[in-house]
Amino acid sequence: MVSRHSMGLGGPPFPYESGGPADPDRRSVSHEPVYRSLRRTHRRFGVRATAGAVGGFLLYVLLSSFLPGLMNTPLSGHLTVGLALGLGQFVLMGVIVWRYLVHMRTQVTPVVRGLRGLVRHQEATDRERAAFEARVAPREEEFRPW
Repeated sequence: MVSRHSMGLGGPPFPYESGGPADPDRRSVSHEPVYRSLRRTHRRFGVRATAGAVGGFLLYVLLSSFLPGLMNTPLSGHLTVGLALGLGQFVLMGVIVWRYLVHMRTQVTPVVRGLRGLVRHQEATDRERAAFEARVAPREEEFRPW
């Protein structure tokens, strides 16, 4: 797949990358304690969700392999314990997706909005500083020798 950036049609590859020299006073967002807390929270949720999904599937496979008599036990008509547990996998995935959406809405999105505001504030401050320095700094072309 060819992107606009690889063809030279786009702007900088990252939205917060600037072409100017790096300001040593400016802190990156990744150094903010809020950002680190956000990453830790999101990673912790991802590990728990993955463990739940893999654990449920592994339990189903192990029960099918080692307890086929239990899995073939009829519950109602043609519905067996194995079929009910297999359908339960869909329910488990639905619950994990629902919890992920709730987690993103309550834990991640508010923090990301705050960090985005911080980045925008830093960019505006940098633009104002550059504009001020451009007005205050003497221009070399005005003071050239004969």
